[in-house]
Amino acid sequence: MTDVVFSHHHPDHTINAALFPNARCHDFQAVYHDDVWEDRQWNGDSSHLAESVRLLRTPGHSAEDVSTVVQTAHGLVVCTHLWWTADGPADDPFAPDRDVLRASREKVLGLSPALIVPGHGAPFAPAANTPV
Repeated sequence: MTDVVFSHHHPDHTINAALFPNARCHDFQAVYHDDVWEDRQWNGDSSHLAESVRLLRTPGHSAEDVSTVVQTAHGLVVCTHLWWTADGPADDPFAPDRDVLRASREKVLGLSPALIVPGHGAPFAPAANTPV
């Protein structure tokens, strides 16, 4: 079975969901499959999808953002919309609250990820100059 995770509900991130008619779709609120949905179970700000995959609440770009955190053989990988690219912009023009965005970026960087996969742009290894 295929799983699809929506980092948030802006159309550029949800428009192709219909390409995966048999997938379980995950967002901040629920798991959707075969016209049925189940409430998302959160343990604090984390929700496990599999042994090495979890969702993490990371509001910032929108109030309902989640990041997908994956433990791999090469280290932790975080798929997130908190950064557009490795270089920023430091201020997301769509973020409703800059302080919330900064706090979520700091939360992700505190995990010491080996790689960040932004919602737009190429994956990057976080560094001292990664914008918060």
